[in-house]
Amino acid sequence: MALAGTMFGLEVTVYMVRVSYDQKPYRRIAMETWGATVHPSPSTVTNAGRKMLEMDPNCSGSLGMAISEAVEDAATHNDTNYASVPC
Repeated sequence: MALAGTMFGLEVTVYMVRVSYDQKPYRRIAMETWGATVHPSPSTVTNAGRKMLEMDPNCSGSLGMAISEAVEDAATHNDTNYASVPC
């Protein structure tokens, strides 16, 4: 998705499960190299992420949390679409 975004001139934002963000830095680095912005989820970027971190500051995240943040991001920006890519 990050590479396709670069090829078509589209911004790509990824909400990556925090435990994967920490344990698999090569995936994050590849996405960033291809132009994506990658946030560990839960993040401080969205209301959903801030609420999760407020409840548990050491939260390792989950796929459901990352999806919630991505959907919130897409829903709050008129020029944004949500896409899910299997890994």
